[in-house]
Amino acid sequence: MKRRRVHSEFKETEYDRMPPVYRMDNYSECVGRTMAHYCTVHFTLVSDAPSELLFMIQEYSLKYTTHFNHSDLRYGICIKEKCPRYSGNQSLVSEEHLEACLNETFWSEYKLRTRVQHASCHRGHDTYTQVDTSDVFTGLLVLFTLTSNVVGSLYDILTSHEKQQGNNLLMCFSVKENWLQLTSTSDHFGEELKQFRAIYGIRALVIVSIVFGHMNTPFQLFGDNVRGMEEIYHDPLQMIVFSGSLLVQIFFVLAGFLLAYKLQKLFEKTTVSWDFVPKTVFFRWLRLTPPYAILVALMATWLRFTKSGPFWEVDAGLEVADCRRRWWLNLLYVNNYVYKSQCIPQSWYIAADMQLWILGLVVCLVLRGSRYKKWLLGALVAAGVAIPALHTYFQDLEAMLLLHPSGCRSFFSTDPTYNEVYKRGHTNLVSFAIGLATGYLVYDWQERDVLIANYVRYRLLHWLIIPLGAAFMWLGSVFYRDAPRDPLLVRTAFAAVCRPIMGFLTAAFILGMIFRIDRGRRHIKEDPQADTKKERKFQMQELLRAIMEWKGWILPGRLSYCVYLIHYPLIRLYGSTRVDLIYTSPLSIYLTTAVVTVVSFLVAVPLSLLVELPFIRVGKLLARKETPHEDAVPDHVYSTHL
Repeated sequence: MKRRRVHSEFKETEYDRMPPVYRMDNYSECVGRTMAHYCTVHFTLVSDAPSELLFMIQEYSLKYTTHFNHSDLRYGICIKEKCPRYSGNQSLVSEEHLEACLNETFWSEYKLRTRVQHASCHRGHDTYTQVDTSDVFTGLLVLFTLTSNVVGSLYDILTSHEKQQGNNLLMCFSVKENWLQLTSTSDHFGEELKQFRAIYGIRALVIVSIVFGHMNTPFQLFGDNVRGMEEIYHDPLQMIVFSGSLLVQIFFVLAGFLLAYKLQKLFEKTTVSWDFVPKTVFFRWLRLTPPYAILVALMATWLRFTKSGPFWEVDAGLEVADCRRRWWLNLLYVNNYVYKSQCIPQSWYIAADMQLWILGLVVCLVLRGSRYKKWLLGALVAAGVAIPALHTYFQDLEAMLLLHPSGCRSFFSTDPTYNEVYKRGHTNLVSFAIGLATGYLVYDWQERDVLIANYVRYRLLHWLIIPLGAAFMWLGSVFYRDAPRDPLLVRTAFAAVCRPIMGFLTAAFILGMIFRIDRGRRHIKEDPQADTKKERKFQMQELLRAIMEWKGWILPGRLSYCVYLIHYPLIRLYGSTRVDLIYTSPLSIYLTTAVVTVVSFLVAVPLSLLVELPFIRVGKLLARKETPHEDAVPDHVYSTHL
């Protein structure tokens, strides 16, 4: 789609001539009346003859990167109030009736006509949802999970006085034990990997940033201030948020890094054959799937019983329908290769991560003892750079995922850049490959006892990594500017470099944290009479690492996977159950984001405590039974998730 220049100073009087993108009649009053229908109508503006107003609307909407499509409207209509001549006593209101009613209004006010694309109508007493087999199955699944936790907890209490508790499987479901594990301030990496503690801080900060980015969605869908949402795209600080789609590359780097490093440690202790691959993939699947499956089941079934309000069909209803129809794609981790994926749509990352993790596992086994590690890893990085560029060039895509209003309104269900490049496994290869290479590099440096003091001159660069990353994300705002669409070669070049730049910045940050480059030439045994000013200088240099290794990040870092799973369903539930438009202002967006973030972490606690952690322990138990030698148990190899 070509973009034409739209003057940035669009006059207020001209803007006010356009019909509102969203308009809602009072829902509560309408459905409280006997036999009163309330319809949410999605329609487009048309004209039988040339219309200067329609041309202006279409011209303004061409700037789709920052403007809503003002010819694509959604109204909530109380039929008895706004369309009394079409209401009658019939149980259904046809789209033809709605279109005729809208035409009367739009012709009298704007000399325009409408074409209804979709409408959902109901009355106040029509919200009853019949229970079906899938609802019962989900109920039994939840009941089994809760019962397992109750039985496991009782078993733990009744046998706590015994020196050795016999049934390890029941102990996996002990809420007391899992709570202690979840809230422990000691990290699960163990003494050998305690220098990786900053990873908790990275996970926690990135997951909060992702929630912040996704919170724009309900305001794009149901906001009462469309003009204000469009103006946000011109806020320099907000432009970093709108390029925040690149943040997820950090997780790909972490996954590749932890996989490569942990496998090298495993290979030190045991000989691994190729049957290690399917076994470990199974444990990885078991590690990720239980909380994910519970959530998919709830979205496909019980979420239907929250059906209320005029927005349900255009938001949560889409998720319910897709989860009921294609739930198996999610549980097989291939949902990131289909269009219009609305079942827990943010789970594309989990699928892509699983696909790349399996590839990384195979690559690491191939590279055992190989002299060509650098060449193969370099080839993977080069392929990862080329793949998004080739997609962008041959499919004429955007340079990166643009969080434009039209895309946010549908979670990019048909956006070609999102579906062809952003969410697929192979198109995110480069960051994962950089992570693999970083894992090998860290292992090699530790084995050779590389003196980090030799790299002290890069200390300032390490401090600059975060502002450099923010500056690069802000650079992505160039693709939102008021200008014609950028040439294909420019978009291709940016598509090629944006992921590796974020990947290399993340890798450099990890290296600096692990090897404590901020300490520079400081000796382990310090002079007790050291100068106070010099001591303060060292403390300032270590400030960043102290922040990232703060023990307060451990709990939110452990909850990051469940928060990632649950936050977007909560956002959808928040929007779908409303009965009026959302008041939109910068303050309201920030406050709502803070509330949703806190609620996401609170809901993640029982999800992790009752589902995630028990099955992590079950996986470890099965792994130990499968492999009798303790050294060969890949307890943490398959735990390289969020």
